[in-house]
Amino acid sequence: MAKQLYDYWFVQFNFPNENGRPYKSSGGRMIWNEKIKREIPEGWELVPLFEAVDVQYGFPFSTDLFTEAATKIPVVRIRDILEGSTSAYSLEEIDEKYRLKETDLVIGMDGNFHMNFWHDNKAYLNQRCVRLRPKEYTNISSIQIFWNVNPYIKAKELSTKGSTVGHLSDKDLKALYILRSPKDVFNPKPYFDVLLSSIISNRQEILSLIGYRDELLPLLINGQVSLR
Repeated sequence: MAKQLYDYWFVQFNFPNENGRPYKSSGGRMIWNEKIKREIPEGWELVPLFEAVDVQYGFPFSTDLFTEAATKIPVVRIRDILEGSTSAYSLEEIDEKYRLKETDLVIGMDGNFHMNFWHDNKAYLNQRCVRLRPKEYTNISSIQIFWNVNPYIKAKELSTKGSTVGHLSDKDLKALYILRSPKDVFNPKPYFDVLLSSIISNRQEILSLIGYRDELLPLLINGQVSLR
């Protein structure tokens, strides 16, 4: 649903105009943008990613201080991004700026450039991962960021297929832009954030059920519990 809404509003530009009708289809004025070689709605702007979004690279944790025993520093590595779970903890004390928040967009920067929304406020980001977070008081949602940068990330991933290990660099990210609508004309954030809340809630429930399964399955196999 989020992808369809993004396409309708930010690709086809048929967001609701002041009369609640589809902007472009209803004759809304479009202006040519040389940077992306296409027309965008009048009044909209193309903003550099680092200007529109709070970007934070992960902390270079020492692998010597990793532990499987739970500590207050669960670490998110590239391998953890898709499943949204953590399997390593650190004994290091690190700055809170590396802590992830619910709804942050997390991207792996080596190999397969996994992308996902994070679902809690406990984990800390490892090096070679990057976190994108909408700046405070902006009308940009994490969902818009995801679908805006997704084509560029996927193109980068495809260009490095084969024997070469792909690397997403700071230079790559600084070459990205985000379309921003005037907040007093069209504010998509509340609509996207409702969908994002559902995505996060579903993921939290799925991870909780996986935890129950992993605890109960060995007991069931060993005959310590039975199904009734």
